[in-house]
Amino acid sequence: MNNTITLAMIVKNEAANLAACLESAKDQVDEVVIVDTGSTDNTLEIAGRYTDKIYTYPWQGDFSAARNYALARSSGQWILSLDADERLFCEPGQLRKTVEKDEQIEAYLLPLDYPVNESTGEYNRFMVLRLFKNTKDHYFAGRIHEQVIIHKNEAVGFAEDIIIKHQTVSQKERNRKRGRNLKALKEACAADPQNFFLQYYLGVEWLGLGKPARAQPYLESAYRNLTDNHLHFRMPALRYLSTCLNALGKFDEAICLGQEAALRYPDYTDIYYLTGIALEEKAEYKLAVKWFEEAVKCGVPPVLYTHMQGAGSFLAYFHMGYCWENMGRPDIAKACYEQALDANNRYYYPVTSLFLLMLAHHGPRSAFAYFEKKGYLSDSPLALCIAELFFTYGYPGLAKKCLTGSEVSRHVTDEILYHLGRYRIYAGDFQEGLISLERIPPDSQFSNMAVTHRSMALLLTGCVKECRNLALAMWKNKQLRPTARALLRICRFMLQNGVTASGRQGSQEEMVQCFLDLLNLCHHYLPDRPGDEVKNLKQVTSILERILSTSSKGIQKLDRFYQDKVNLVEELFKYKFGAGGVGV
Repeated sequence: MNNTITLAMIVKNEAANLAACLESAKDQVDEVVIVDTGSTDNTLEIAGRYTDKIYTYPWQGDFSAARNYALARSSGQWILSLDADERLFCEPGQLRKTVEKDEQIEAYLLPLDYPVNESTGEYNRFMVLRLFKNTKDHYFAGRIHEQVIIHKNEAVGFAEDIIIKHQTVSQKERNRKRGRNLKALKEACAADPQNFFLQYYLGVEWLGLGKPARAQPYLESAYRNLTDNHLHFRMPALRYLSTCLNALGKFDEAICLGQEAALRYPDYTDIYYLTGIALEEKAEYKLAVKWFEEAVKCGVPPVLYTHMQGAGSFLAYFHMGYCWENMGRPDIAKACYEQALDANNRYYYPVTSLFLLMLAHHGPRSAFAYFEKKGYLSDSPLALCIAELFFTYGYPGLAKKCLTGSEVSRHVTDEILYHLGRYRIYAGDFQEGLISLERIPPDSQFSNMAVTHRSMALLLTGCVKECRNLALAMWKNKQLRPTARALLRICRFMLQNGVTASGRQGSQEEMVQCFLDLLNLCHHYLPDRPGDEVKNLKQVTSILERILSTSSKGIQKLDRFYQDKVNLVEELFKYKFGAGGVGV
């Protein structure tokens, strides 16, 4: 068979990721070769379900050596190289079609999507050389951040429809890998100080660890010394350098860099976006808008340019909206925020801005009508976001309405039940609220939070003994024990007319926070029906304030609590009558 393809991988302790990776690629390749460098979990067992070509290689601190060992055991005419925490996405047979379409091409750069924020769909896209002919001229070089050596640039093609997606990595694991990489990169740079690829990677690692000051000189050196023959390194060096300068507050330098780069790379979306950010930070809003507009005009940049998804669409629109607000044009800002949501309805930040605009200028009910008319309440994640904003700003009844639309109610999840239940309770609909919360199964991630709101509903309806019984049941759950202790003290206070047993109260800091959290829930109560007040609300609130006032820590926290409430009102007042007060 011509153009056979081998998936060649090196792995170590990848039991959590390996199966998903192999599942994504198994139907696209003819052979799977896995080299294990010292796993102590069941990685080898999982690998054995997909291939019998499994080898062990003693780890020597050299990634290229391990990968070249895998190449030597691969019989395919082409090599696909993946890491275990990556997934392959393409149409059936697409890999084979790609390697067969041009005999002059010896290697392909593939897009690698690295998630920035999975919940909002933000990711960075890089072009990486992962598909290449299996010949003696093609091999890996570099002990760390190894690269495939291809001697003829004209023999490298692009395959944009074969996408590799990196899985989200926990912060702890990411930092562990960065620490390991830094050590190896420092050693490699010491041995080869003029290797600007290594300097690029050093800058990336430092930036990833939140150390932009350490990252800047390496990224600057990489950008200034790498040529356009290595655009897939030079462009990310440029983008990360701009990010560094912004992070360090060196906005003038970032703007100068952006102006210089825009002349040389006029179709590079990300540099317009990042320069716009620098101008925005300097309150040069009019100029910032022009740069964001250029980013939108560019859209998706040329394939070799590393790109942050959204820089030419929803991210740029959102920041344009912010700038227009600060220039006193909330009408234009509103349109920009809407464009941002239209481009990506998983990017929720414009929702908060739209909410504040509508609330400040038209009031809560008109704001609700606006979101409903726009269709935002038909999308469950957006509806949840909008509902929480209404609840936070003191409108539990409208929060409840956000989650009772036909589309949302047809796909009821534990999350929706939880939020709907608590909104109903604080809108005065106790019975329906309790029904919603009681539908949440005990093993749900929302179960513990739900039981706290159930207890508050019982307190606010005067069912003190029932609340006490529920608190005793909560006591059995170690995570709920501090809240249970606080509830039991409130119940004793109410049942004994203000006389409380001393007993064990737990740490002062922990208990003060529990009482404060319960007080905050009381302040969310606003019944739908005028005059429909709960007689116990004042009593429960008074008890909580009295308990908090028995310690200096409690008094400090209580004072801060009410100051925050005042600040929230002032913020909305300023929002309405400040820079954005022209009208929408």
